[in-house]
Amino acid sequence: MKQRTAIVALVAGLAAVAVSTACAGDDERTTVGRLPPSHHVHALRAADDGTLLLGVHGALWRSTDAGLTWEEVGLEGEDAMAIGIDPGTDGPLLVAGHGLLARAPRPTAPFDSLRPDELGSLDVHALAQAPSEPTTAYAFVVDAGLFITDDAGDSWTRVAPLGDEFGSDITGMAVDPADPDTLLMAGGRTGVVHSTDRGRTFNRVVGAGGFAVAYVGDRSDQAVAVTQRGIETSQDGGRTWQVVTQPGVLPGRPAALAGDGHGAVWVVTEEPRSLQRSHDGGRTWEEIARA
Repeated sequence: MKQRTAIVALVAGLAAVAVSTACAGDDERTTVGRLPPSHHVHALRAADDGTLLLGVHGALWRSTDAGLTWEEVGLEGEDAMAIGIDPGTDGPLLVAGHGLLARAPRPTAPFDSLRPDELGSLDVHALAQAPSEPTTAYAFVVDAGLFITDDAGDSWTRVAPLGDEFGSDITGMAVDPADPDTLLMAGGRTGVVHSTDRGRTFNRVVGAGGFAVAYVGDRSDQAVAVTQRGIETSQDGGRTWQVVTQPGVLPGRPAALAGDGHGAVWVVTEEPRSLQRSHDGGRTWEEIARA
């Protein structure tokens, strides 16, 4: 697959515009980066070293300087709706979307396409790998349900069909950093649901419509979600939730969400598009990059 190597450069001289003050001790940012061009932003993953992966309509992009500059790294022309794991993980990386399931042996390697029969049309709207066992992953396939793999995507087993516990609207998914059997999912009508048995059963933990969900780094107790109520956090592994950012506080609609091992929460907004970071669990934000 042909890869472009175009790099989205910094916008020289732009003053930083922070939504709120960053946590104490951070250097004041004097420039903001420029986000990659695309019609839609779908997915975001963050590593402890400042490496970010951004899935958009048309490609997968990577930043190695905490969002200031970006390079297209693969999947040109594809709809990268879901990124399985953060780019700092030692192991395979899965990316999925409309008609797409691709795997790289490590986050910096080229991708190969996968076509497992079990996933049918490959209309995958949510996917997440287990940080403690990256060969274990879950995928939500439209009109089919929830599937699991233990061999990095070569074969899949359906563990939960569509039904009363969740519908066909799942767009967010995250696996517990320490427990590959525990996961969270989010959907516009489903809300946020929590499973501790590899997706066989779920408990609804947020009734409001959900759009994205993530654990914060390697902390099994800390999770964050984008819902109709705003940005919510959990301090007990996803069982109970509290709104920390009301709708309208960020400059646009939150479209993608990630957490890193330093406790930072990252959000990409649309209309307008910007990359925001919070060091206090979503209570205050600083702008890192914009379209």
